[in-house]
Amino acid sequence: MNRAVRFERWGGPDVLQVVEVPARAPGRGEVAVTVRAAGITAGESAAREGALAQLYPTAFPAATGSEFAGVVTATGPGSRFAVGEEVLGWSPEHAGHADVVVVPDTALVLKPAVVSWEVAGALYVAGVTAWTCVTDTGVGDGDVVLVVGAASDAGTLAVQLARLCGAEVVGVADAVHHDWLHAHGADAVLPADAGALARVVHDRRGRVDVIVDTTGADVEHLAEALGVPVARCVATLPLEADLEFGPVAERRAEVLAELVELVADDRLHVPIAGSFPLSDVVEAFATAERPHRQGRIVLLP
Repeated sequence: MNRAVRFERWGGPDVLQVVEVPARAPGRGEVAVTVRAAGITAGESAAREGALAQLYPTAFPAATGSEFAGVVTATGPGSRFAVGEEVLGWSPEHAGHADVVVVPDTALVLKPAVVSWEVAGALYVAGVTAWTCVTDTGVGDGDVVLVVGAASDAGTLAVQLARLCGAEVVGVADAVHHDWLHAHGADAVLPADAGALARVVHDRRGRVDVIVDTTGADVEHLAEALGVPVARCVATLPLEADLEFGPVAERRAEVLAELVELVADDRLHVPIAGSFPLSDVVEAFATAERPHRQGRIVLLP
């Protein structure tokens, strides 16, 4: 048997339960991974509350866990991984909050030894989302990139990735996060108050080339005010939801491999706010869903 997180109705963290489910042997091209760490995402909370039900139908009992890292403990015929290898990746069945998860080997990449389990288990969703924001808007050397919600999971990585592309980054975040953002690539940081974006419009008109929003703000209105083409504006929330619950894109493993190498090279930093054992999944989600110090909340089965 295998411990796994399940829920049987929409609701808050209290609907989550750790239950025993039958262990499944990996089939052709599949791998069984004993999970060492699994991130908690905002998309998982929204899905559990029923907010995504019309876009991504859910059957009960439903599992949770989009991203994870662990050790390969069994392989199916034709798998490209070996027992004992350390990996990170995602669960197409959203079942990573468990002791063991079985996934296609195409959903895994090797974990460098220098990358911690917590960081590896929390990299996929925020990392691939931030990478998509930076690449889809064509961020390049000399661009000025405005990141609204720069201290969010995806925002912290978008700031760093944009700087690695040679861009100047202006972040909008609560004052408590400004020192961290400055230290990790933001050239300027504005407080996340009612006047912040108005000051951007006033001070930087004609000097913003790309907008990345992680907060659900009216990006098109802001783009118009700053004279930024809509094609160079992106909102992370729909990207994250599609990344977790939509069709699997072919390049995700390639992107994840690039991201984890940046982490291994100390060029990309993923802040971790706290970790909880799998048995405390209710408290872990409750912590993730209320204000907490910057960084990811991670389950450690």
